[in-house]
Amino acid sequence: MSERLETQVLIIGAGVTGLMVARELAKYRVDVMVVDKNEDVGMGQTRTSHGHIYGAGLSWANSLVLKSVMLPPGSPIYDPKCRKLQMEAQGFREMGQLFDELDVPWENQRRIAIAFDGDQVKNLEIAADISRQGGVELTWLGRQEILAREPNVNKNVVAGLLDEDHRISFYPWDFAIALAENLRENGVRIMLSSDVVGMKPLSGGFVVDTSQGRIRAEFVINAAGHYGTKIAEMAGVRDFDLKYTYSQMLILDKSLAGLIKGTVSLAPTPGKTSTLNPTLSGNIHIICARYLPTQDREATATNLELTKESIERAQELVPAISVRDVIASYIGIRVFTVRNPEEDMLEVSERHPHFLNAIVRLPGIGILPPAARLITELLGNQGLELTTRPDFHPFRKGIPRVSKLADEERQKLIAEDPRYGHIVCRCEEVSEGEIVEAISRGARTVTGIKYRTRAGMGRCQRGFCGPRVVEILSRELGVPETEVTYKGGLSRILLHRSKELIGGTA
Repeated sequence: MSERLETQVLIIGAGVTGLMVARELAKYRVDVMVVDKNEDVGMGQTRTSHGHIYGAGLSWANSLVLKSVMLPPGSPIYDPKCRKLQMEAQGFREMGQLFDELDVPWENQRRIAIAFDGDQVKNLEIAADISRQGGVELTWLGRQEILAREPNVNKNVVAGLLDEDHRISFYPWDFAIALAENLRENGVRIMLSSDVVGMKPLSGGFVVDTSQGRIRAEFVINAAGHYGTKIAEMAGVRDFDLKYTYSQMLILDKSLAGLIKGTVSLAPTPGKTSTLNPTLSGNIHIICARYLPTQDREATATNLELTKESIERAQELVPAISVRDVIASYIGIRVFTVRNPEEDMLEVSERHPHFLNAIVRLPGIGILPPAARLITELLGNQGLELTTRPDFHPFRKGIPRVSKLADEERQKLIAEDPRYGHIVCRCEEVSEGEIVEAISRGARTVTGIKYRTRAGMGRCQRGFCGPRVVEILSRELGVPETEVTYKGGLSRILLHRSKELIGGTA
């Protein structure tokens, strides 16, 4: 791209934060563009988020205790005046409707926190008190009551806290993809594989250089997450620092579906979590990890010792879990501001009135509806004209999931397009029709197919469906199979064709 583009608002970062701000702006007659260095949306902090939203109750209290390790010594765990907590409560009330508008699967999920000794019971009491301050009275359970609800937990349990409905479970990448599709329907431009490489401040905006060309913008919103300091530095407005922690998570095979009926966790302690979550797909998500400090924003390499530690702590909760059940592991990076680790950065830069920071810490997704409105309000205060668009379309329809359809619906879909009857991924029962539809909606990589359809997320981890997915991508995109990538860039899956090296033609 050699032409120079112009826009009123340029959002840097196509994670859920940037995309949600863009959706709020799409309700007005404002020209908006989103750029991201990755090949697809939601491939940074969003992709490794836990996928839980809470505005009060046990998960909220657990989160406050857990993240108190990042606070200065002597700081209160719960500050009722904290803007973030107010936004979490407000966002929790709105997310269900938002997910329904965007056809994002979600469910309310029960949570039980358990204790095995007196010290852990005291930790439960702290969580119960924090939850009470937030307006939710949790239910105390005895040993037999816990085992009646969760018969597979460790029989040495002595007490527990129950929260029935103050937690939403979903997949973050589903949300990001749905937002992007809805944004395109509403005229928002999204430029992927567009790394920001330079920025020049002007009196009335910025000139932003990307790997895809130059963009002139009246306003820039820094929603770059881990790379927020880098973007602010390029703009010449950096006045903050970020710090990072990482944790390793595990995914268990769907053969264990039903082993736990809801989320089960150990009594909360600062900086360390032991939590088992049943996912929407039937897998168990192990979040038995520590908040480990790091300076590496790309610290994605998993660690065998951390895997062993996670399994041991998971077995403390549910002894039937085995390392043989693990089908995937990954690293999640969390970002906190040094200035105020308890808050998000939702602000106009003091160094340039047309540069705004939108950098959120964990938990971040639940606050996004009110946070997006706040950023939009700040833009209006800085001179952006906000005229409501009567033709804003809030709805988006997801790709049909063959595995989720009733027999009659499935047969009707197959009659309309026989490719929905060709199963490509056996583990997740994903059809060729779903994969082709994902490509038509913007998937360009194996990862793009995975997050839109779940092809490759099962027990064999692409062992069976991987070659077929590459073949379909090649066919639909009109490129050689050797040009199909895992996640964009140089991540080619096939470097040469069969016998190419033998023939000396490589």
